[in-house]
Amino acid sequence: MNRLSLVGRVALLASLVALGVGVIVAASLIAVVSLHRAEKRAARAKDVTAATLRLQNIGVGLESSLSGYTLSRDRAFLVRFAEVRRSLPGSVRRLEKLLADDRQQLARARLAAAHLNAYVADYAEPLMGIARISPDVVRGAVAGSEDRRRSRQIRGVLGTILAVENQRSADRARHSSALARNAVIAGSIGLGLSAVLVLLFGAWVARAVAMPVRRTSEAAARVAAGDFEVRVEERGAGEVGALVTAFNSMTRALELGRRELLEQNERLRESEQHKRDLISMVSHEIRTPLASVFGFTSLLLERDFPPDEQRRYLEIVDQQARRLAALAGDFLDVQLLEGRGLTLDRVPFDLGQLVSEQTRLFFSDPAGHMLDLALPDAPVEVEADRDRIAQVIGNLLSNAIKYSPRGSTVDVSLEVRDGQVQFAVADRGMGIPADERERVFEKFYRGVDTAGTIGGTGLGLAVASEIVDSHGGRLELESEVGRGSTFTMMLRLAPSRVTA
Repeated sequence: MNRLSLVGRVALLASLVALGVGVIVAASLIAVVSLHRAEKRAARAKDVTAATLRLQNIGVGLESSLSGYTLSRDRAFLVRFAEVRRSLPGSVRRLEKLLADDRQQLARARLAAAHLNAYVADYAEPLMGIARISPDVVRGAVAGSEDRRRSRQIRGVLGTILAVENQRSADRARHSSALARNAVIAGSIGLGLSAVLVLLFGAWVARAVAMPVRRTSEAAARVAAGDFEVRVEERGAGEVGALVTAFNSMTRALELGRRELLEQNERLRESEQHKRDLISMVSHEIRTPLASVFGFTSLLLERDFPPDEQRRYLEIVDQQARRLAALAGDFLDVQLLEGRGLTLDRVPFDLGQLVSEQTRLFFSDPAGHMLDLALPDAPVEVEADRDRIAQVIGNLLSNAIKYSPRGSTVDVSLEVRDGQVQFAVADRGMGIPADERERVFEKFYRGVDTAGTIGGTGLGLAVASEIVDSHGGRLELESEVGRGSTFTMMLRLAPSRVTA
């Protein structure tokens, strides 16, 4: 039954209930038909008994009329005898008609009729003729004994008919009573079974259909109220169980969607906060170099300085202008990356030479950070956009200098492993906490401990990561709080070098 669908189970149980009702109806019909037949047979038996008794009365009437006439010679008895005799044929025909389907009883009825006719024709009429001639003769013993003999014959046959009908009536009454009793018992059993089936059917519907639907309805109300974690016990027959399963799948999907929306909302709020912080930071980042540019250009325009001092002021202006250009470049790169408008000009070049150039540019101040550079002797050729890779290398070197103490050593290495180029920059700075390492490559994100103390836009690593990804490489981070961080850029060698 567990393999049946809900419709199949309902149909099966309904069929069982219908079978029980059918048993009750069949038992009732059997009882009604049996009782009807019993009534018909009882009515027929009554009619047979009445017709037989009528013949008995005719026989008695004939006998009493004959006896009265022979004793008193009163002609009124002759009239009475004639009336009784006229009723004899009709009474015989009625009895024979009632017993037409019963050969034994019909034979007895015909025998009684023959005895009656013989009593009239062979005994009564001759005796009345003799009585008119010689009354004393008919009062004799012979006449009296003959009358009694013939009367006994008639009463004996008719009595047998009555006895048989009475016995049959009694047997039929017992049979009808037993049949009716059995029909009542069968009907009662069928009624009881039907009641039990109906109760079981109701209990099954309540347990397998109504309860799961009610639980699902209550859960749906909770979902409508905003509780997407609600689940319904996956019970129920057929389609109801499928409904509960579908409801749970829906609530799981809604819960997952709600969590994703909450996470997105949280990210949006954080992004919005980062943007607000960025605006404040950018205003500060732009104001400082602009103030330097305006200040020193105004001095150079208003006063004459010695050539060495002019050069020093111009270098400061150039440095601050480059700072502004880098800031604008970061914003332009973010817009290009978000709009997928970044195009790469891939050409083969020596990555070792590019690393050497970038380190000379960033470590030109002897009083600043110390450099530990490890480059291979042979050229390391890659096929990439040279300017973009230089931008990534510059960003990593700039961050290493920015986030490590002045005078500390920055380790820069380049090596080839398994057909890949690995460029690593390791500083001895403050390090990055574990909960922030996954987010350092997000746009506008800056570490909690450094956001207010070290300048920056939070865009450099995001842009660098996108550039490396666009080249089919990857940018990885290893860091330990208090001991520094290592950023590693991995790129593929140029196809020609790999083949060689």
